Amino acid sequence: MLRPEFVEGLRLLGRRGFAFEVAVDQHRRGKRQLDEVIEMVDRAHDGVPEHEKVTFILNHLCKPDLTIYNVASDPAFHAWRTAMYALSKASHTYVKLSGGFGEMTDRLRAEPPARVFESTLAWLGVVLATFGPARIMFGSDWPVCELGGLGPDGWPKWRDVVERMCWMASLTDDDRAMIFGGTAKKAYRL
Repeated sequence: MLRPEFVEGLRLLGRRGFAFEVAVDQHRRGKRQLDEVIEMVDRAHDGVPEHEKVTFILNHLCKPDLTIYNVASDPAFHAWRTAMYALSKASHTYVKLSGGFGEMTDRLRAEPPARVFESTLAWLGVVLATFGPARIMFGSDWPVCELGGLGPDGWPKWRDVVERMCWMASLTDDDRAMIFGGTAKKAYRL
């Protein structure tokens, strides 16, 4: 990701108005991959005019470890939170609320949406606080969200988790509309 020719390719995407989706797996690959993404975004945007900067879309919340019980003392959560804060400083960077079920235990995945929300509040709260509704987009992760015993209930269940986040944060209808469609239209220039 940090090779000069790769970074130049990212800059070309920006000049042509394209987005680049970033698949980070912090849960399995650790902090190093997050650090590389931060550096990649910095290099791709360094010295580039605002209107030519490539748009980055961080898939699946950067796949944090949603099995962490005590986020206050967990170094993996702290590393993820710090990275999300750093990435949010790049104006052309967005985050997709998707892929959560793949990062949690089977037991939690089977719980009702309210319980899933309570268990993921720390991560959802960080994303909402750092990126804001205008740079967050809902992603169903369909059909993958149906794996792990969820079946056809996976997509609506994840939607309910994100809806609960919107409700808890007292988001306006306009903010909700951004998360559930407007941000994607903006980021992908649709």
